[in-house]
Amino acid sequence: MRTCWLLLLGCLTVSCGGNFSNDDLEFINALPTREDLTSKLPRTGDSALEQGLNQRVGQLALGEISQRYVETRRVSDEFNTGLDGLLTVLERIRELPPTTRASELRVWGPWDDSEHAGHELRFVMNREPEHFGYLLQFRRKGSGEEGWWNAVAGTFKPDGGLRKGEGTVQLLLADARDHGYEMKGLGHLDRLDIVYQTRALPIGVQMHFVPSEHSLRPEFIYSYREIPGGLAEMGFLILDVDTILGGRREDVTIISRWTRDQGGVGFVSVTGGDLPAGRTASQVECWNASFRVTYSKRSWDDSEEGSASACPDVSALED
Repeated sequence: MRTCWLLLLGCLTVSCGGNFSNDDLEFINALPTREDLTSKLPRTGDSALEQGLNQRVGQLALGEISQRYVETRRVSDEFNTGLDGLLTVLERIRELPPTTRASELRVWGPWDDSEHAGHELRFVMNREPEHFGYLLQFRRKGSGEEGWWNAVAGTFKPDGGLRKGEGTVQLLLADARDHGYEMKGLGHLDRLDIVYQTRALPIGVQMHFVPSEHSLRPEFIYSYREIPGGLAEMGFLILDVDTILGGRREDVTIISRWTRDQGGVGFVSVTGGDLPAGRTASQVECWNASFRVTYSKRSWDDSEEGSASACPDVSALED
């Protein structure tokens, strides 16, 4: 198996630069950027603390490292990992002039697949009346237009300025795997669906991780919203997981909101499964700029520690 992202980057690296027309730039600006899509959760800056963040902890006390922050960091890193290979490829595409130009079409490539003799790849963009569409494609040489298969499919509908609008991206991981290509770090998935909007604040990204039939991992839906100034929110829905003793499976929703330098607030909600009908188990936990618990309230044991006044103001992200 070969890593598809590394293969494509290798092909792009040997390509030469050149000049862009104004019309080329209109196509290029329809591609999402790293700044548009990635999560920007603050990091501790403490190497010893960083090494301990993945250690599972039990009941927390005030002043200890926040488990809600630890969970959010793990998910934020996974969120960004899911985007990294795609965004790295798109960054390289943005640096290269198209190989083929037509009035409503741009094509980069085709380039030889140096890891698989007799195969090639290309990146294709079409401009429709209301949106752009793009495809990362591979084929066996000599198989004609019908031989191209899609590894990535995306759209962008511009609205309100440079790189402002709504977009979608699908990583067709099962199709790539069937053709002998593997997306690094995503081998347990059949598909990764991304929906984003940059036309209005807060900007938003949603990622749906669809596991393969034989994967032991649950289905995840992650969402991310951001307001300039460092105020951001990440929410994740974990479907059909066993979190409460009893054998039935629940759905878990976690929403974390944070500031650039004043800490954050995490909300946990568990529904269904072994909980009584119509009941929800919930927790609120706040952390400070040092990522330590300042307030915690749990519904399942009616406990409350600390003062809610210690929580940072994240109300700008409330619906």
